[in-house]
Amino acid sequence: MPIKIFSHQADPDGLGCIILSKICFEEVDYIFCKNFSDLDLKLNDFINNEEYLNYGKIYITDLCPSVNLLDKINNNENLVNKLLVIDHHISNLEKIKDKEYHFININLDKCATSLLYEYLTRHHDLILPNKTLKEFVLLTNLHDTWKWKEENNLDAYYLETLLHKLGKVGYINHFVDKLNLISHHFQYNEEEKNWIKEQLDEEQKYLNNLIKRVIYKKIDNINYGTVYGLYDYRNSLSDKLSDHKSCDILIFMAVDNETVSFRSINNEIEVKNMAKKLNGYGHKLAAACDLNHENEIKLIQKFLS
Repeated sequence: MPIKIFSHQADPDGLGCIILSKICFEEVDYIFCKNFSDLDLKLNDFINNEEYLNYGKIYITDLCPSVNLLDKINNNENLVNKLLVIDHHISNLEKIKDKEYHFININLDKCATSLLYEYLTRHHDLILPNKTLKEFVLLTNLHDTWKWKEENNLDAYYLETLLHKLGKVGYINHFVDKLNLISHHFQYNEEEKNWIKEQLDEEQKYLNNLIKRVIYKKIDNINYGTVYGLYDYRNSLSDKLSDHKSCDILIFMAVDNETVSFRSINNEIEVKNMAKKLNGYGHKLAAACDLNHENEIKLIQKFLS
């Protein structure tokens, strides 16, 4: 039977899970989810329509359903034994701390792609001798945990650059083809290097204009920078502001993805609770919430007025 995967559409980690699934299994149906709210809507329809009966295994990666949906899954004998949630967001670990779900694997130390890779190598015929695939997983983990900065690993950073260049489906198809080839080491070929250069040049032009639109405001000795922009540039702008003394926390409102991203610029001030107060989620230094009308009004009143 085919497998189904619901995964985060926003970054290389969520897409990396889809790539691993397509390499491991012959038939894979995947659903992109913008955020946790979007996941709940799509997953709830999937359950109500009993579509799960058509699949042998169902994965939810780099996201976690709401407690209400988790309880619904837990009480469905036909679904609970074929579904696995793989995530690494601390906010999701906190919301299930008093619950017992045997179908959830949350590990804060590794990205979802790494966790899924470990699971698949234990339970399925993933291409174990493929060093390129293993290194791709390591690079994805470095990118998603921001450890690429500590190691100055640009190969990890360029995964997101290629995602912006190729788009979600193009990124998935490209790396499925690339990683199915047996190779000694992961490396970018000349075509990929050209794509990276073209995308970086384009991004630089956009960021130079975007940074001029950032509105700064100091509250309780913390410098906030707030801006509306395209979702793909939230991390790039955060990197660009890293030497900016007037910004400790970036609030990036992406209308195209209906998401607010919070980024700690100095890697010292936590932002998870900012997102949590707006029914959001995430990590200590990088978090997000929905850009709905209520949240937008609250952010405008506090940071843009």
